[in-house]
Amino acid sequence: MVSIENKLSYLHSIDENPILSAFNQLLIGKVISQPIDSDLNEADEIYFGIISAIQANDKIAFERYYNKKSKSNPSKESPAPFVNNDFLIFSIILGVSKFKIEKAWIINIVSIRSQNAITTTLNNLLAENYYSTSNLPEVVYMFLLHINQGLITNNFLNSTFKRINENTALLDNKSDFQKLCAIHTYNSIIQLKEAPEGSEIQLFKSFNSRFVKRMKILSWVLLAVVFIGLIYGLLNLPIYSPKAIQIIDQYDYIFTILGILGFTFLDNQIGFRRKMHALTMRLFGYPKGLIKNNKENK
Repeated sequence: MVSIENKLSYLHSIDENPILSAFNQLLIGKVISQPIDSDLNEADEIYFGIISAIQANDKIAFERYYNKKSKSNPSKESPAPFVNNDFLIFSIILGVSKFKIEKAWIINIVSIRSQNAITTTLNNLLAENYYSTSNLPEVVYMFLLHINQGLITNNFLNSTFKRINENTALLDNKSDFQKLCAIHTYNSIIQLKEAPEGSEIQLFKSFNSRFVKRMKILSWVLLAVVFIGLIYGLLNLPIYSPKAIQIIDQYDYIFTILGILGFTFLDNQIGFRRKMHALTMRLFGYPKGLIKNNKENK
């Protein structure tokens, strides 16, 4: 794999190109900054519209742009320039798969493309043949990440990571499409740090996530019980003298404000809710060190 400095330099350079930048943001799940419509030709308007629709999970908007583009019917003898536009074709395949739209038109478009590894991979995405050895795994990974992460097996993760890691000349590739898919696939796999399916580590991570959430809910319940107990105790204090009651009634709003400020101050400064959560976790035997890690990761 190439150095971090070279990757960052490359990713920084694509910000100057709206087409590359939009695709990059699609891969990382960041909302695209769509250029003003008046500055776009029809092809670019459809490209940005399709990406925006996918990100917004807007099937109606996607179909509008897709239907507009599918009116074009190029042939192998006279292919239109958009046919070999990897960014647009991948985005369309992603959209028709995500929204379960008829694939006949895009299947035909891919069939008249120049034959190369990317075209083979796109064909296999349409055929749902995700694990073919002729695929570019980085392209398949980014597709599955958006469509169905459950299909990303540990074997697929390992083989994909190995192939990308061994590609020391990645940035020498002329295809920005493949480079962006490879870079973000590599970064994603590093972040996952996924243990083998069914392993103790994976099971613990799954249990830990559920346990922490449930303890948070329980701590809120206990906190509510404590405050209800305080209120009940105040209501059952000895009866004040008539003069004391008169003073309390006269300045009731002041006591209310002071009470609110007091509880807010305690909550913010002492972190009462956080302490209650930590106490609840400790009562159930949760390791103190992991409690600290959970706080740091919030």
